[in-house]
Amino acid sequence: MPPPSVDRRRFLSGCTAALMALITGSILAPAFAFVTSPLWRRRQSSGVPDGFSDAGAVASIPIGTWTLLPIEIVRQDGWDKTKQSRSVWALAGGTAPGDVKVLSPICPHLGCPIAWMAGKLDFFCPCHGSVFSTDGTFVSGPSPRGMDRLESQIRDGHLWVRWQDFHTGSNEKIAVEV
Repeated sequence: MPPPSVDRRRFLSGCTAALMALITGSILAPAFAFVTSPLWRRRQSSGVPDGFSDAGAVASIPIGTWTLLPIEIVRQDGWDKTKQSRSVWALAGGTAPGDVKVLSPICPHLGCPIAWMAGKLDFFCPCHGSVFSTDGTFVSGPSPRGMDRLESQIRDGHLWVRWQDFHTGSNEKIAVEV
């Protein structure tokens, strides 16, 4: 009588190996997905998926006066989530409910903070003396360009601003990818 092609011992060894592979896979697959999931998610620059940060109620911005508004940016890169506080210059025009201009408070020359000089009705960089007009255009000084305008939206009565860093010292407005 010829021996069977698969004996009981070989069959049970194969079943045990298959069962161990199934158990190992069911443990490692979720662990692998957990560890690598931040790599597959889209990079976000804010707590809001579209990258905008809430700058507060539009009604709280005085009409016709530049106001420095604080915003909080949440940047997520892989597993690292950081919160940064920034400020923006905002001007509510008053001609329409959504007529708000938003400028970055960072000087395009070397990145110093720009101040609003209410008495002179212009912006001034205290580091090197650059002067910008009421709408942020370059007037005088070493700055290579005017103030950088930031994208903004009005949602449910709140001003939402998309913060963006720009290269300093350049004639062109070039966004910095962070």
